[in-house]
Amino acid sequence: MKTPDTSQPDIAARYRTLLILWLAICMSVLMFLALSRLAPVTAAENPMLTLALNSLGLVPVGLSFLLRQRALAKSVATQRLDLVQSAYVLSFALCESSALFGLVVHFTTGSNYSYSAFVIAGIGLLLHFPQKQNLVNASSYKQ
Repeated sequence: MKTPDTSQPDIAARYRTLLILWLAICMSVLMFLALSRLAPVTAAENPMLTLALNSLGLVPVGLSFLLRQRALAKSVATQRLDLVQSAYVLSFALCESSALFGLVVHFTTGSNYSYSAFVIAGIGLLLHFPQKQNLVNASSYKQ
């Protein structure tokens, strides 16, 4: 009788977890967008503040790509699956912070250009769609 190998990492379960987290963060960005469109604010146009905050929203999205690549490379080198999950969670959170900048722009200035931060966050999240291959690469078990 062959006993199941308990040392084999459960890549499928970790991948499902990443997909659920990705979907939850995408939904939170959409909820922030809905909140900004449904909550009325008094327009206090400040083009410089709008431009500054929307531009500042690009920084975490750009950083998310750099930090994810570094963490994924480290996870492959050390064969640690937990670093893959940490890399993705960090990149999701950084992309979501761009949407938070959009929410701040909306509530402080009432500008119609606050949607651009949500677009940046959405594009970043779409580009960070979890890939199962990253988990396989970081595991000592090869499928």
